[in-house]
Amino acid sequence: MAAFPAACRELLLSPLFSYSLLLPSPYLSSIKIVSLTMGLCPNTIFGYDVDYLFSYPTVKIVKIQDARLGVIRYSLTFFIMLYIGVIQLWKDGGYLMTEKVSGVARFSLQQPTIDDCNPTDDDCLNDFTPLEELPYCSQATDLVYYGPKYDCQYYENVGLQTLYDSSILITTRVTVRQEDLVCTSDLDTTCPRVFNVSKNTTEQTYYAADVEKFTVLFDTSVFATTLNVYGESSQMEGRLYVESNHALCAKEPSATYYFDSSLTNEAPCYIMPNKTSANLDYFSLDYMMGAAGSSLDDNSTSAKTFRYDGTTLVMQVEYTNTASWSGLTGNITYTYKPKLLHSSSFKLYDNIWEGPFGNYRENRTLLNKHGIKIDLVQTGFLSSFSFSNLLVSLTTSLTLLAVASVITDYIALFLMPDRLQYNEAKYELTEDFSDIREAKEKGNGGQDVSMKDPFLPTHAS
Repeated sequence: MAAFPAACRELLLSPLFSYSLLLPSPYLSSIKIVSLTMGLCPNTIFGYDVDYLFSYPTVKIVKIQDARLGVIRYSLTFFIMLYIGVIQLWKDGGYLMTEKVSGVARFSLQQPTIDDCNPTDDDCLNDFTPLEELPYCSQATDLVYYGPKYDCQYYENVGLQTLYDSSILITTRVTVRQEDLVCTSDLDTTCPRVFNVSKNTTEQTYYAADVEKFTVLFDTSVFATTLNVYGESSQMEGRLYVESNHALCAKEPSATYYFDSSLTNEAPCYIMPNKTSANLDYFSLDYMMGAAGSSLDDNSTSAKTFRYDGTTLVMQVEYTNTASWSGLTGNITYTYKPKLLHSSSFKLYDNIWEGPFGNYRENRTLLNKHGIKIDLVQTGFLSSFSFSNLLVSLTTSLTLLAVASVITDYIALFLMPDRLQYNEAKYELTEDFSDIREAKEKGNGGQDVSMKDPFLPTHAS
């Protein structure tokens, strides 16, 4: 065998290599390159034949006639196809484009009325409970109440509601005091106190009577601008989710185990909301507190009650127009999910100016209001069919089919009893083509060259 492999010498003598040196091929043969390339083109590297180390692997299709492997391969392919079609496309809606919702909301508070009539109607009458029957009122002297008792006063919606962009405050307790202006800009002072409590007056605290029976109306709209999908609450179907209040689920005949499934009498459950004539939802305050697993008279963080301290009730509204195993439902549905922030309290200061014209700040009535602040949070996703999403899902999912071949190959080559035969059939080692070329140069046409062990070092002839 030559001092360096024939493949390396042929590369040096090839026209491509001689062009790269800007030398014609006939002249290259006269150059003494053997000594130059002795170190560049060795026969072996660390005892291994260079043709083996730098061999070129290529694909060869081998059909192994063994039913065991075929059953494994086709079974894996079947279950992967089943997963792609049933789970990714059918159940999870891999063909849908989704968008996070945006929305707006309107609130309205209403005092309890007979037959839930509209209080703006002339013939509509309030339906308050007598004060002596409300245990938290001082007027109910014979009833036991474990929180602080105060005098109760009847209010209508106008006196109790405070509206914000996406929330509403329902006042449950108010502390009233009269104050006089004692410092103005006319005085040469920094005004250590601007107002003082009026003389001959005392601070008074009241509960709002029957506030738990006040109802809150929700009028919401939701939209996904990119998908051009939108809806209004009067045209959608909703449910109130009750997580842990078994008594409330047992009380409601419309309680279902899922959004629209079989009836149940235990939590968790989904309850249909009350509806107005305009098909808008409304709930009483105690009903929403109950759905959140609490009540106005439960202990607050100050060891008093939520009626006394106030708190925040987060009303999450989750929208969707899809369902598992059904895909697009055709209609937008939503679920109210109330959550009470037990560690919070809520209060708001308000004042009523009572001074004369031209000096209205001379006297004021300061109102320290505590109550339940309901924050509405609109969440969820809306969807529509997308052919491009379908193609993407199919393309990414079908790559799982290659897993069937990988697993089958591993079982065949490492776990099966006939793994040695499978390895021999799958992997084929060709003759050493350097030896074939050298044999051709010696004149025997390479006919007598056979495969050699690539792990044995070769020696120059």
